[in-house]
Amino acid sequence: MDKIDFIPLIELPTIKDLQSNIVPVGTAFTNTKEWDLYQENELRKNYIDIPPPITTGIYQYRLFDIKIEDLRTIIKLHIGDMPIKDACSLFGGYAICINGQVELYPQCCGLLEEIQQWKKLLNENFEDFFLLECHPSPLITKNQQRITIFCYDKYEPFFPYFAKNKIELDYQTTKNAFITLLSQLHAFSEKLDTLAVEFKLNHIANILIWGRNEKE
Repeated sequence: MDKIDFIPLIELPTIKDLQSNIVPVGTAFTNTKEWDLYQENELRKNYIDIPPPITTGIYQYRLFDIKIEDLRTIIKLHIGDMPIKDACSLFGGYAICINGQVELYPQCCGLLEEIQQWKKLLNENFEDFFLLECHPSPLITKNQQRITIFCYDKYEPFFPYFAKNKIELDYQTTKNAFITLLSQLHAFSEKLDTLAVEFKLNHIANILIWGRNEKE
């Protein structure tokens, strides 16, 4: 039986300076070493101790590995001068890892609040669904005890360029992995909420992870 994990990943906002405009040639896939170094230098200007990206050349970071001091900075850069109650959740999403290999990465403009769509997995008879924020969005389907995730869009390629067009998973194993993710996110929410008083709210995880406003 395959081992399946959901991994929450986020994109890290940064403040740019003049040096930020001097970027390496090529792309993060054709010139990975220089782009990795560039990204590392940009993050060092803004953060204290950021872990490595999930995959070299793919600048998405494991949410649970980020320390509280850097979480504070992430939130401040994410909201800018906007009241936090009006903010969307953090940019990122949920990777799916099979036997230690990431098979699905968060797509462009994805948000952590996509957890709300993924919750449809808890219903054994769920209908096919897309994720509402990212583009392109995978299509998640179920047939008997198998989940198939289709990663194809005729207008826009999936990220990264080597993404598979189709991912097949055992339903119960996937559901169990998702339940584990929910438990981990609830525990992390408590950690995140220790910063809430600094933003004049009782809870900020409701907004930054779950995509619900303070009153819900």
